[in-house]
Amino acid sequence: MTYSEFRMSSDAEATFGRSPRRSGCSFFIHSSFLILLSSLALCPAAAENHPTPRLLTIHPSAHKLPTNHLKFYLHFSQPMRQGVFLDYCHLLDDQNQPVTEPFRETELWNEDCTRLTLWFHPGRQKTGVNLNVDLGPIVQPRHHYTLVISGKWPSAAGIPLGSDVRKPFETTERATARLDIKSWKIVAPAAGTKEPLEVRFPAPLDHALLQRCLRVVSDDGRIVAGAARTAAAEQTWLYVPKETWYPGAFTLEVESILEDLAGNSLARPFEVDITGPAPRKVPPVLKTVIRIEPR
Repeated sequence: MTYSEFRMSSDAEATFGRSPRRSGCSFFIHSSFLILLSSLALCPAAAENHPTPRLLTIHPSAHKLPTNHLKFYLHFSQPMRQGVFLDYCHLLDDQNQPVTEPFRETELWNEDCTRLTLWFHPGRQKTGVNLNVDLGPIVQPRHHYTLVISGKWPSAAGIPLGSDVRKPFETTERATARLDIKSWKIVAPAAGTKEPLEVRFPAPLDHALLQRCLRVVSDDGRIVAGAARTAAAEQTWLYVPKETWYPGAFTLEVESILEDLAGNSLARPFEVDITGPAPRKVPPVLKTVIRIEPR
């Protein structure tokens, strides 16, 4: 199998050539009117060299979401084709009918293009703004919906997922309160063990922010080496140390940008009444002391 190579010379005569198969094809344009030389990869790598992609997880993992829920995180096993997510992501209502224009068109991938942040359009989820007034909110409370990721979505190598992935969920009332660290329950591990430090929240929090907004600091100011994970549908944060806990005082540091599923953070609620008092200011990092002792 061969690919074609296209070249255009300065006298605007197009010529075509044949070249052996390779991982990409080059496209060249040169003109006396424009100083332009660019190379574009037009041909994907051979499909047989790549495994079938998989959608590994969808967060939040909870089956009940607030009516003003903001975003999903789609975790893939390999980079996916970009610029096409609106063609392959759909929201169905409880009558199995598509919800009109539920997603924000901005495409947000992580660095290796394996995690997509899929936003409900904030302008429709935030009360009183134009899109919310004109089109209405995306979902209604106490209804059932299904997020559908099409199996036709191809990877960056051109291989489709193969099967649709569906995430059904039920909506609850709107979540509008600012987060309060005082409402969290902290379960300290025993000294001399590698038991996880456990932090329980009243409601699920944003999965991606939970990975980077909390840390444990020792009494000498050093970050305790270890690994964090979430549990109970992002309603629990667990931290397992690399070394055994020693007796003493530790500090849980939490960045105030940490949010719940509706965008309410420790710094402010997602929706602020501009006619009321301004939200109480908090520092960028909130701290609470944890004592670890033998049992």
